[in-house]
Amino acid sequence: MRDLIIFDCDGTLVDTIIDVARCFNMALATCGFPQHPIEEYREFVGGDLETVVSKLLPSESNSSDNINRVKCAYRHIYAEDSKPNTVPFDGMVNLLRKLKLHNILLAVNSNKAQVLTEDVINKNFPKDLFDSIVAYDECRPSKPDPYGVKMICSQCGRKLDSVIYVGDGYSDILTAKRAGIPCVFVTWGQGNLDDCKEYKDSLIVNDILELERALMNLL
Repeated sequence: MRDLIIFDCDGTLVDTIIDVARCFNMALATCGFPQHPIEEYREFVGGDLETVVSKLLPSESNSSDNINRVKCAYRHIYAEDSKPNTVPFDGMVNLLRKLKLHNILLAVNSNKAQVLTEDVINKNFPKDLFDSIVAYDECRPSKPDPYGVKMICSQCGRKLDSVIYVGDGYSDILTAKRAGIPCVFVTWGQGNLDDCKEYKDSLIVNDILELERALMNLL
């Protein structure tokens, strides 16, 4: 029986794109680089922070020093920002509560920094809803390495054959593939449907009701 569901955070559980884009633009401006229209950020986000920043910088400025400058500025700005536009996707909290009533363990695996992920989850979801949160930390591999999935399994006392992964991006599909676990791909985030061709053991859902049905069928 599968009784542990691991969710990506941004674009899967929580709609963060406007505040993420705002804070990246502030970081870019602080470091003297051009900003981008908010609506273009769906094409930039996904993967670890270094990858995102490298996409945002002009090609002639794409050095490791500049990437690190923007990264540091972004982390500070995002941590201090009130994030007024960041909210759970419609119906997500109710779905998670239903899953808990079925004694399902819930976890979060993100490439957002650990402290920032915990802050977003704690501000937007009921206390004790999630049994584990494993996000980015410089001392461990980030997605698509399955290290975080295995760490969550250890914390929850489960093996990989107990796990379902839910995400909205290519790194989520690769994480599930490398862990050898089924992936449910949600289309309301920042991912591309073509990415699902990468992994045969993936399902595509378009709304919360479809996600609920897919998860119940996999449990």
